Amino acid sequence: MTALTPSLAIVAARLPSPPSSADLLDAEVGGDTPDWRGIAVPEHLMQRFARRSDAAPLAARPIAGGQIHLLARCPGFGAVLLDAWDSTRQRWRGWLVTPDTAYADACGLVVEERDAPADPRAGLVLCDMPVTLAVTDLGACLGVFSQERLQAARWLETHGRANVATAAPGVIARVALPGDDYALMGTPLSRDLGKDGRLAYRQLLRQGLQQLQIAPADALAPVATPVRAANANRWLKLVTAVAASVMLVQSAWLFLPKDQAVVGNAEFRNGGSGVETGVRTRVLFRAEATEAEIRTWLQREQLEIVAGPDTLGAFTLLSRDRQKILPPPGPGNPLAVINP
Repeated sequence: MTALTPSLAIVAARLPSPPSSADLLDAEVGGDTPDWRGIAVPEHLMQRFARRSDAAPLAARPIAGGQIHLLARCPGFGAVLLDAWDSTRQRWRGWLVTPDTAYADACGLVVEERDAPADPRAGLVLCDMPVTLAVTDLGACLGVFSQERLQAARWLETHGRANVATAAPGVIARVALPGDDYALMGTPLSRDLGKDGRLAYRQLLRQGLQQLQIAPADALAPVATPVRAANANRWLKLVTAVAASVMLVQSAWLFLPKDQAVVGNAEFRNGGSGVETGVRTRVLFRAEATEAEIRTWLQREQLEIVAGPDTLGAFTLLSRDRQKILPPPGPGNPLAVINP
C-alpha cells in the first residue's frame, strides 16, 4: 500500500460529556420536566442499551478475522479486534479495543454507525497497541468489521503517526485514507503529560496488559518451532492410537451425500444403511493435557477423534449417542474450548 500523508479535517468538536445524575435530578425537580419520575433512564444510556441489544446475536459467532472479542479473563478491561491467525505461534494477532472514544489519538480508529451492529464496549480500536492472544483468551464477539475497515486499522498502525496535526485531546477528526475511504480518529498525542490525559490512559492500558500477561505483537521474538498445542508430536501420537476408527469414519464421511454432510454440532449418517449416527463436535484441548489424560477421557465419554488438528489446532470428536452433550471445560477433562 502506498503511504500517504494524512489530511486532517475536523468534523466534530470536543466530545460532550453526558450530564451527571445530580444535574439531571436538579433539572427535573426544578420544573424543566414536570413528570420527572417517569424518566427512568437518560437518552444517552438508552442508546447504549439499544446498541448492546442489536449486537447480542453476535456473541456466539465462531472466531474469525475482523471480529471484535472481549478479553475472556477480564471482560471489563477491554476487547481485541482480530486481524490474522499466526499458525506458527498458534495465536491471533489484533489490536486492543476499549469503549473510550474520547481518548482517541492519531492511531485510534473510532467505531462508527457503519460498523453496526457493534456493542458499545467496542468504541475505539487502538491501532498503536497490537497484541497477540490464544484462542482461549477470547470471549464473546462484540462486532464485526468489514474488510475495508480492517484495512483501515492496518493502515493506521503503519501510517497514523505521520499525522502532523496539532494535538487536541478529546477531538475527533476525519482523515482521508487510500482508495477514497476515510476514518474517524483523534489527533496526535502531546508531549506534556499534564495537558494530555491520553498519555496516562495509555500507560494504564499497558500496565493492565502486563498484569493480564497479554503480549504486545511487536515484543514477541521469532521462534524456531511452533508453540506446543493440539498439533504437537504428542497429539499426533494420540491420533495414531485411534487411526483405525478415524480412517473408517472419515472414509464414510467423504462419500456422504451433500445434504447429509452438516458441519458443526450436527448429526451425520453413513451413506449406506443409515445405521451409523452420531454428533460431531469441534474442540480444543488444553496445551498441558497429557496423551494418557485425553485417551482416558475419550474412553470414559465414549468419544472418537475423527478429524484434526486443523489450522487452529482443533480436533473434531464423534459421539455415537445423538443426545450427547460434552461436559464444560474444567476439572476432570482436558477440554480448553468447545466449538472454537
